[in-house]
Amino acid sequence: MSKAPHFPQQPVARQNDDGSLELECFLEANPQPDIKWFYENNELKQTDRFSFRLQNKGNDAFSAILQIKDLADSDAGAYRCAIVNPHGKGNANFNLKLTGFSSPTFVEKPQISSRDDGQVMVMEFRAKSILKPTFVWQKGDEIVAESDRIKIVTREEANQVYYAALEIKEPTKEKDAGQFVCTAKNESGKLTATFTVKFEVPQGAPTFTRKPQILQKTSDSGDPAIVFDIGFQADRNPEVIWLNPKGKKMKESSRIKFTTSPDGGANTFTASLELKNYKAKDSGTYTCNIKNDAGEANVELTLNIEGPLDDGDGDDSQA
Repeated sequence: MSKAPHFPQQPVARQNDDGSLELECFLEANPQPDIKWFYENNELKQTDRFSFRLQNKGNDAFSAILQIKDLADSDAGAYRCAIVNPHGKGNANFNLKLTGFSSPTFVEKPQISSRDDGQVMVMEFRAKSILKPTFVWQKGDEIVAESDRIKIVTREEANQVYYAALEIKEPTKEKDAGQFVCTAKNESGKLTATFTVKFEVPQGAPTFTRKPQILQKTSDSGDPAIVFDIGFQADRNPEVIWLNPKGKKMKESSRIKFTTSPDGGANTFTASLELKNYKAKDSGTYTCNIKNDAGEANVELTLNIEGPLDDGDGDDSQA
């Protein structure tokens, strides 16, 4: 039986899991009608973003669906489903309200990596944003600013994708452990990228077991001596290197003696540097570097000796 097109119920709009939106009109007609879709009174054509389909439900009932992909806030407005068959025509109207659909979204999730042999820590992510976004980095309540140590990178790539990164040179646990947050914001909404920076010591890597000490004593030869005393824990054959205040590797001599001995605990050791007949020119900051296959650790000890700096002796504390 022939039937003029009509709409037995209100049209519906729904969002799919993939982020696309569907507008669905329920209609009855016989014979099957022609269907056109309009946006702001302009007829829509099938494209990558707009697609149409018509489902035959039986008993002269049909479902006309408009699917919109890559939604943006600018897709808001008046849509119309126009149906026509030889017996008549009908229109169903939608007023689509959209907010937040142009918010930035992740293209690549936040990740922490390193480069330059671990000397630079990189926190990075990529976001798509139809509207131009701003990026603000924070650590706790503090806004992160650029410095000679910290670099903020933002660049626009193809297809409205933005790359955002925070680069930290020679990161340390004291300065950089904790939570960093980057907020990408545009007029439609915002996206939050969270990074948790931990400094976990690799299994078996050297760690210090007590506060380092500088002691005065009399050496076995009866000469006055300074002893730098370090306690550490490490497995896998740790190597102990001492650096003088000029950063040079020290060698044993008539004045300088190194010892490393087990401390009694599991993989614990004492490392010491004995410096005999010390003089004012021996003042400065010494470094003990302990290294094994799993990692390394450094500790600094500062020696202050009063007296004339030049007493005519050669400086044999250097390599």
